[in-house]
Amino acid sequence: MKFLAWMLILGVSLSVYAQEVSQEITDATKTSTYQTAAKLFGEGKYQATTEELSNLEKNESSKSKLGFIHYWKGICFNRLQDFGESINSFKAALSYSYAPQDLHYEYGQALFAAEKLPEARLQFRESVKRKFKRGVSLYYIGYISKEMGERKKAFTFFKAIDKLPPEEAIEVKQASEMQIGDIYLEQVEKHPDAFKSVETIVIPQYEKALAISPESALGTTVREKITTLQRKYDLILFTLRNGRPALIPPYFIRAAQEFGQDTNVTFAPADTTISSSKQASMYSKTDLMGRYTFYHRDYFSIAPEFRFSKTYYFNRVPEIYRNDNMFFAPALRTAYEHTIWKKPAAFLVDYDFNEALRDVNAKEKLEFSSRSHTFMIGEKFNYFSLGESIVRLRYRILDSYLNSADSKSIGVSYEQLMVFKQNTFLLYAGYDQMRVQDESFDTNSFTVRGDLIMAKVRDWFTPIASLMLTSTDPINNQAARGRELLFNPSFRLSRTFKKNWRANIRYEYQKNNSKDTQNFAYKKSIYAAELEFLF
Repeated sequence: MKFLAWMLILGVSLSVYAQEVSQEITDATKTSTYQTAAKLFGEGKYQATTEELSNLEKNESSKSKLGFIHYWKGICFNRLQDFGESINSFKAALSYSYAPQDLHYEYGQALFAAEKLPEARLQFRESVKRKFKRGVSLYYIGYISKEMGERKKAFTFFKAIDKLPPEEAIEVKQASEMQIGDIYLEQVEKHPDAFKSVETIVIPQYEKALAISPESALGTTVREKITTLQRKYDLILFTLRNGRPALIPPYFIRAAQEFGQDTNVTFAPADTTISSSKQASMYSKTDLMGRYTFYHRDYFSIAPEFRFSKTYYFNRVPEIYRNDNMFFAPALRTAYEHTIWKKPAAFLVDYDFNEALRDVNAKEKLEFSSRSHTFMIGEKFNYFSLGESIVRLRYRILDSYLNSADSKSIGVSYEQLMVFKQNTFLLYAGYDQMRVQDESFDTNSFTVRGDLIMAKVRDWFTPIASLMLTSTDPINNQAARGRELLFNPSFRLSRTFKKNWRANIRYEYQKNNSKDTQNFAYKKSIYAAELEFLF
């Protein structure tokens, strides 16, 4: 029967008690009469225990001792799950006016398992009166009342659990709150405007139950109930009109703290020159990012985003600490969902703002470095079976602290996701034309990057290998600089723990080749450890 399944839900808490020994049985083990029975019982030989007790019963005339023997046999039969015999034994014990504190609770369990609900409810009431296992007993009474169609009575007993001390209620608190949610649901679904009450009454009640122990087995059941109702009554958008899943939850928050060592700190605040310090420094980088996606019906989304980053270098010489920086980067991302080739696609329109503060004048003070506006349009589509593709066109306007470094750039990029059985590969290719106020710094550049996310190693960490190549053509200064090539491999080991936390260690190498070795050529290595919180 359905309610027997709920008895299994309580199994963890009930089994704790099932392995306890009552004071009456403990006291009996001290007498020679019951030594053999006590030894068998302690070894878990419950059938043999009942046989020994039956032999003792034949030579016993004391009503209290006969009551005790039947009570003990009832305990054994309960553990053997022979509920018919345990019922007879508990009934016999009561006929001898023998009723220790836990008898009614044990008797109620046997009756419940035998589907004798009214009789079981009476025994659990007695258990509550005797203040034994009041939380679990009240839960049984409430559940039995609900099964018998007496929902108001069931609600009363489930709510009564709230009035108990926490140590008595904790075993069944989550289950009782879920049962209250079930009662609410049965009532509101009788009305034509059920969706309103489901959203304002039923789901909040289930969420209250879920909050008690989100990671428990019952918590998983409650979460499934919430999701089922949200789907049934369209309370949350799960699937967009083209079949693409909506983001659930719609928010994403990332906070990260990184500590690392940069072997050659480079200074490039204006995207036009690069100055190599030829000195190493430890650094600290704090990064915060948040995004929330709003949906208009099932075809349009808008996602405000904000990012903050701050980097501090511990080597406090001017060539190093002028790299201290802070970024503020709000953005707005939109998507119009449609289909191409009968597959999900989306037209993308994004706007990014970035304001950077740096110690540009080596005053140990962060000052305005640059401000940029980036506009992007793109298309996300599924042409290849391996994964999603994105094509973007972007236009950026940059205002630098140096007027001569103000620039405008236009670029196009292609991104491809490739999902294999155990590994994932991300490919990026982009072409950019940057035109600077000082034309000698105009460039055309081409970048290609690959990221291989490998299968988890022994369920412990995830390796990620990356390689980026950037070829830069300084179109108005080729004689001095030549065509430059940035070689940038990196490797990361990532481990997720405690659901929301991720730890990373990484190594990155950069080498930029240029004929102008004084101003543009450099090489460096970065060693870093990072801790992330993802929500």
